Formats: sequence, C-alpha cells, structure tokens
Amino acid sequence: MTYSSGTTRLEEILKLVEFIPISCCIPTSGKLTEGITIDSKFTLEGGKGSSSFRNLVRMINNELLKPQIIWKQVLLFERRYNQLIEIGCSYPVEYLLFDFCLAALENDYVDAKLFLEHSYHILGMNKSFNLVLSVILNEHLTEDPDVRQLLTLLAKGFMPRNADTYLESYGEEYKVRFEIYQEEFRKIRHLLLY
Repeated sequence: MTYSSGTTRLEEILKLVEFIPISCCIPTSGKLTEGITIDSKFTLEGGKGSSSFRNLVRMINNELLKPQIIWKQVLLFERRYNQLIEIGCSYPVEYLLFDFCLAALENDYVDAKLFLEHSYHILGMNKSFNLVLSVILNEHLTEDPDVRQLLTLLAKGFMPRNADTYLESYGEEYKVRFEIYQEEFRKIRHLLLY
C-alpha cells in the first residue's frame, strides 16, 4: 500500500473502512450489513483486490505492534486531546479508551459502548477507527482472537502508568477486568517489536 506524504500507513488502513459494507446512523452504531461476517470479502477501491473486516483488524494490529509509530496521534484528535490536558481534566483522558478496552475484553457491551461513545465525543476519536470499534461491539466480536489482540494492544497503549494502583480503590469489577487484560497481554507479549 502506498500513501502520500504526511499520511501514515495506519491512516491509509483506516480509509479501507469506507469499503466495508457497514450500516450505521451515527459513528458509534456501526453494524455489518445483513449477511456479512467478519470474514466476508469486500472489494477495494477501483476493484483493486478484496479484503475483509478481519484483514482490516489484522492490519491495524500490525501497525499497533510497531513501537516507532505514534499511533495515538492518528486515533485521537490531537488538538482536542491537548486542550483537555491544558484545562486540567480531573479524569485522565486516556482512561476512557483504557476502560473501553477492559469492558470489551470482559464482554460487557453496555459499559464498553458507554466508554466508546464518550471517547468519540470527548476525545475526538478518529471517525473511521471509532466505526471499527463500534462494529466490534455491535456485532459482538470481542471473543475473536484478532479482535482481542486489537483490544489488548489499545489497552496497552492507553493504560495509565499507575493502573495497577487502582486495584484496591476501583473495586472487584475493575480487578476482574484488569486481570483479563493482563492475561490477554501475556498471550501477545512475544509479538511486540520493541
């Protein structure tokens, strides 16, 4: 895949979302159109090959595994993110996406949708990426191994430095979710390209 100067490979990958047969009214309500699955093929721009939602998730995962990529800048609207930090939000903004990942890994779709909605509106998340995550939730794909890897890589990238210190203060639900994340991280640790 070639991309223009100033555009990262991750941004180009996210443009493929335009070709996935998704039905939605708003960016957080995406669903694959009827009869389409995670492995259904869709035609790329100009009939140049085909791909699937699974392939898209795998391509995103490959980009998130690269340490030199500053992918937070692609996934979040940087100016909004900096504004939130400047005004001194009492709730660290990264926690929204981290909590989304933990809820999704636990298959708590209600909490995950709430965190995703807040991430989109408060953080100004990339619309295409938000659509990918909403399809994952609305299609209940969180048990798929490729999707779990994506959620784990995101959680790792947005995890607060002191996340483990909250085990006592955030209660049993957080402990369970954090343990699920840690187990998933152990499965992919060898893939990380430090």
